[in-house]
Amino acid sequence: MIRSEGSRNIITGLSWLFVERVLRLGVVLVTGIYVARYLGDTIFGHLNYATGFVGLFFALGSAGIDDILVRDLVKHPEKRNELLGTGAMIKLFGAILMVICATLGAILKDMDGLTVALIVVISSAELLRPFTVIDHWFMAEMKARRSAIAQIVQAVASSSAKFALVGAMHFGYLTPQGALIWFAWVYVIENTVLAAAYLIVFARAGGNWREWRSTGPMVRYLLRESWPMLIYGMALYIQARIDQVMIKDILTQSKGEDAAFAEVGQYSVALRMIEALSFPTVILVKSLAPAITKARERSQALYKDRLLNQYRLMFLTFLAMGIPLYLIAEPLITFFFGEEFRPAGFLLALFSIRLFFTNMGMGKGSFIVNESLFKYSLLTAVVGATTNIAVNWLMIPLYASKGAIIATMISFTMHIFVIDLFVPRMRENLGLMMKGIFTFWRFHRAT
Repeated sequence: MIRSEGSRNIITGLSWLFVERVLRLGVVLVTGIYVARYLGDTIFGHLNYATGFVGLFFALGSAGIDDILVRDLVKHPEKRNELLGTGAMIKLFGAILMVICATLGAILKDMDGLTVALIVVISSAELLRPFTVIDHWFMAEMKARRSAIAQIVQAVASSSAKFALVGAMHFGYLTPQGALIWFAWVYVIENTVLAAAYLIVFARAGGNWREWRSTGPMVRYLLRESWPMLIYGMALYIQARIDQVMIKDILTQSKGEDAAFAEVGQYSVALRMIEALSFPTVILVKSLAPAITKARERSQALYKDRLLNQYRLMFLTFLAMGIPLYLIAEPLITFFFGEEFRPAGFLLALFSIRLFFTNMGMGKGSFIVNESLFKYSLLTAVVGATTNIAVNWLMIPLYASKGAIIATMISFTMHIFVIDLFVPRMRENLGLMMKGIFTFWRFHRAT
């Protein structure tokens, strides 16, 4: 697939995204190690509980239009300014709604003042997200280099701020508890830097954000196309972040708040590691999406061929990363984070199995977007999120954070594979996924 039409742009995009992800991975891991070590599992868990709670509403900020924008920017490049302007406006209103919902949710749950403050600050950072529509244009144009540069700048700025706070704790200017709110403000700093970086690289690429325009017809079109993806995204974010919230809320009743936050801290270390290591899948899916969209316009045979090869890449990536990680997870965690976080090592080993589901799910997203099967994706996501919550209630009291990981894998199995057996239109794609898994070594040239 990657040696056919557009191969040079695809390979260039892959290369730059790979460089950006590797640099980000290194920076995030190094800073994450120091932050976790200095905060300790309890305070680190408190911070991640707040970010996890905000994450429940995160889909409101993207408004479900990300994949729609990439698709339409590929199909209708002449509508660039209208698509970007309308997309940015929708994202802004979505971010405002997200801040309101997260804040009200925290107040209604009767959280303490510090936790509410953390949630307000972290959610407010998303008010700067509208400028990320520039990233979608770069993806559509297969110009990943400029987008990668902006994200590298953001990673450096974020890490610099975190290291400054770690230094303040090291020299006694801040206590770990006192530094907590300042770590929340780092989210605002990194989103501010990212927005500025995107605007600069967009201008250097010949763009001018002042030429963007939002139109009523385009608003209606994007909302009509994206509302299933919005609910789909909400279900996915709930499925991804509800664990941290439920671990704390459920275990507080039996172990007390500090022990519950400590459990969240252990879980969060493993979760952040596995999320950081998912970068090859993200790179592949983002870079190959335009080629798959164009293949569908040319012929069904080429389209299915590229989907099949993408699934092969998804499974191959899982094998290359999941198996070694399972074997070295515990010594890896203790080496970097210390003995205090040894329990996170066992959790990371379990998380390595989850890579299979996340990889195949991201690959499947290409088919869903190109076939406009957003109502179907809504159904699967809601079923997955509901399953995850239900199994969490059963598993967390028995197995703590290990139960949350088991619940996640059960819910992923339901919404990625099982439901497709009962939907006629999805069976052929399910067959491609299965074929990709069992023939992952058989790459061939797409013509």
